[in-house]
Amino acid sequence: MESSTLASPTLEASAPTGRGPRFGFIRFLLSGKRWCAFAAFFVVCAIALAALAAPWLFDWNAVTRVDLAKALVAPNAAHWLGTDQLGRDLLGRVLWGARITLTVAFASVAIAVVVGVLLGAACGYYAGVVPGIVMRLTDFMIAFPRTLVAIVVITLAGNSVLSLTLAIAISTIPIYVRFFAGPVKALKQREFVLASRSIGVSDMGLLVSHILPNVGSLIIVQATVSLAEAILIGSGLSFLGLGPPPPVPEWGAMIAQARPLLVIHPFVLIAPGGALFVLILSLNLLGDALRDYVDPKARKHC
Repeated sequence: MESSTLASPTLEASAPTGRGPRFGFIRFLLSGKRWCAFAAFFVVCAIALAALAAPWLFDWNAVTRVDLAKALVAPNAAHWLGTDQLGRDLLGRVLWGARITLTVAFASVAIAVVVGVLLGAACGYYAGVVPGIVMRLTDFMIAFPRTLVAIVVITLAGNSVLSLTLAIAISTIPIYVRFFAGPVKALKQREFVLASRSIGVSDMGLLVSHILPNVGSLIIVQATVSLAEAILIGSGLSFLGLGPPPPVPEWGAMIAQARPLLVIHPFVLIAPGGALFVLILSLNLLGDALRDYVDPKARKHC
């Protein structure tokens, strides 16, 4: 997954498509009979809506309060996914876990996109000692596994939702710097940029008005892929005990706590594990479809 994010993007992918933006992606999925991606789109939307509605569906105390009298109840009409070893409703914990997981993923990717794209654009547009140092530092950080970088950040900042978000964001920023420096460097030599510069448009104006909009589609595609990676890294860190502290319902921590019960009460692990699997798979399918959507060569046949 990580190696795919470092591939050099083509500038043709950011070319205008000529279609209206409203429902264009959905039409692309339907016309191309991309049923898996179409299903993935609605799965992601459904999980996001369920995460937003979690506070109205399940009270926070209901998913964090210990009730040993209801421990390890199998799925039934009262508890659709059953209860865990401490008597907490698994459906409620999965929905609250989705809320926390998506919050961490979206916040970390948003930080990485803003910082990484701006640094990448600046390094691609300008030449000199400072951009060179930034790019070498980026290469140095990319050489380390992202999970290792995140572990170092959490070790320094402590266990919390905020530190988990910052850890994932810091480990993701170098990918965006490296990913977008090349396209920006190529775009600044294009005729429309040179023409705008000749009539006195400032460097900032060129970057904001001409260059960044032309890599906007690449940003969307890469952000979708990064969301899946952020969820996987965040859950992995929580699985290792480096996520939000108990009793916060986080999918990785829920999976770690359910390991001893895998044989005798598998539903305790299947609930968070299945949610994690379905969400990551859906985001990857959606990212692949978006990559084809912004590629004119792929869209000619649809």
